[in-house]
Amino acid sequence: MLYKNIQGLRAVAALMVVISHIYWPILPMRIHWTQQFVTAVGPGGVDLFFVISGFVVFLAAQRLGDKAEIVGRVSAFREFAIKRVFRIYPIYWVVFAIATLLMPWVEFSPAFIKVAPTWQQVLLINSPNSRVQAAWTLQYEMYFYAMCALGILFFPRRIALILGAWFAMVAAASMASWFGVSTSSSWLNILALEFGLGIVIVLLASRKYSEYAVAAIGVGLAGYLWGAIYFNLNGGWTLPSSWRVVCFGLPSALIVYGFVALEIRQMWTFSKGWIALGDASYSLYLWHQVLFATIAAWLVAGDLINRVPAPIYGVAFVCVAVLVGFLSFNLIEQPINKSAWLARLAKGSSGIVAREPLPA
Repeated sequence: MLYKNIQGLRAVAALMVVISHIYWPILPMRIHWTQQFVTAVGPGGVDLFFVISGFVVFLAAQRLGDKAEIVGRVSAFREFAIKRVFRIYPIYWVVFAIATLLMPWVEFSPAFIKVAPTWQQVLLINSPNSRVQAAWTLQYEMYFYAMCALGILFFPRRIALILGAWFAMVAAASMASWFGVSTSSSWLNILALEFGLGIVIVLLASRKYSEYAVAAIGVGLAGYLWGAIYFNLNGGWTLPSSWRVVCFGLPSALIVYGFVALEIRQMWTFSKGWIALGDASYSLYLWHQVLFATIAAWLVAGDLINRVPAPIYGVAFVCVAVLVGFLSFNLIEQPINKSAWLARLAKGSSGIVAREPLPA
């Protein structure tokens, strides 16, 4: 089932991240009075994305796991893996290539940031990313996809078992860090638990549990605002990632559950416009910082920075990003994801292709 409210929330999450990033490319935006408020809340859209991804990807993996008895474990594994790879990499490589071509004229990341080797950035196995800064989150997405794929291959009817084991190791590594025992493995970053929160919501939705939908949204929004205030007053992004999970991940899970429950109860769904933007949210997420940096470089080169009020820049940045996001989705992403050749590649010789909603 493709939940309309999940797609709508993807649009909300993407816009939160995009709007929080309009302040950094040019000086007038950095000193605008709204900057401290928006950037305190907006980056939490990433945590909302992680919860949504946990929901959508686990739902797709679970469905393929159920079909493994018919098509075979290897066929189900192949279909999941191929669809995940082609969902993530082609459009990312397009954005990465364009950013690479523009690097002689545009600064996409601060010079003081130690970036990963280029080949690791291309494969999304390390970060920070010197071309597509927002791609740091894709590293964790790929870890989650890999664990789901292993679950389909080895425990197709019990995928949650292997994911549960991973989450237990993540939690253990986080608790060990409280006693001075730390690990540098990205596989064990506590942000992975936000995918687990999405899985919990899937399990509730599969049982048609939809109680306290409005209350969950209200508590989630209040918790989100409280979390943003607490987080930013106590060190912000210098805090351990566990605080991010508490301040943004848990409230995001309540919000996602609430909107899923509203849809189950047929009480309310996002409009078609929000759903369409949700479909294009991955393209929007990938392109926006590259676009912002490029536009800023053009404004500086043309000595146009101080000729237009800062709010107009902000609105223009968002409008351009949304337009390019839609174009990218319709001209690149969707033609690949809906192509007959990809369907044939995914199904292999089994002749059966499991359809799935557009993934997070």
